[in-house]
Amino acid sequence: MKSLLLLAVCCPVLVFAGSPEQPAVIDERGKASDSPWRFRITPYAWLPSTSGSVGAGPLSRDANVSFSKVAPDVSLGAMLDIEVAYERWSLENDLVYAQVKSSTSETQPFFGELKTKAYEVFWTSYLGYRVIDTKAFTMALLGGFRLASLGLDADLTPGLLPGKSRDWSRTWVDPVIGLRTQTHLTHWLFIPIRGDIGGFGANSELTWQALAGVGAQISRWFAVVVGYRALGYEYDQAGFRYDVTTHGPIIGLSFEF
Repeated sequence: MKSLLLLAVCCPVLVFAGSPEQPAVIDERGKASDSPWRFRITPYAWLPSTSGSVGAGPLSRDANVSFSKVAPDVSLGAMLDIEVAYERWSLENDLVYAQVKSSTSETQPFFGELKTKAYEVFWTSYLGYRVIDTKAFTMALLGGFRLASLGLDADLTPGLLPGKSRDWSRTWVDPVIGLRTQTHLTHWLFIPIRGDIGGFGANSELTWQALAGVGAQISRWFAVVVGYRALGYEYDQAGFRYDVTTHGPIIGLSFEF
């Protein structure tokens, strides 16, 4: 059980990001595109740390973990944001997956090794509408949901005692509402800011996130965004508690067509 709590703390360090704000579509002459349709795909990376606590039943563990501690155990990670927009409307889906493997011999001599594989999936979906849409500044209202799914496979190899295995998983969905803005300092330099809040007792008591950064429109179809992002959860259901804030730098490469 202690291993389960530790992995529930460590796995989120790599996985939830979300996308940088969409860049402006600029053609080679520095003019905005006239097409009402936009398609954007953004692979990205987040290097966060966590603070807070995780608990299962009577057990609880601090979630104060730095990125450098969990990074060596990451075996697979993928972060991708896709957005389709038409005029002022947009549909954005952000999907994140991470898998962490680890092993320890602290269970000897009663068992051989404790081998664990933890995974975490986050899916955030927004329907957005730009209430302000000018060349210098845009602001969009957002509404949607965020899904979180945590899982752990643990295997104790035989020692003095026979081996054991255990699987555990938890999935929940929260409604979220939010706001995002983008300020264009020049035709190629912009500042994206976004935030959302949700839960409202549907599953989580509270979930929230915030992002602020700086972006550079390298070409009509390619932009780079760097910034800082934070994600918070207050979840307590069926004996599992997840009260964690994850925060750290983020970088994204955005391709828009």
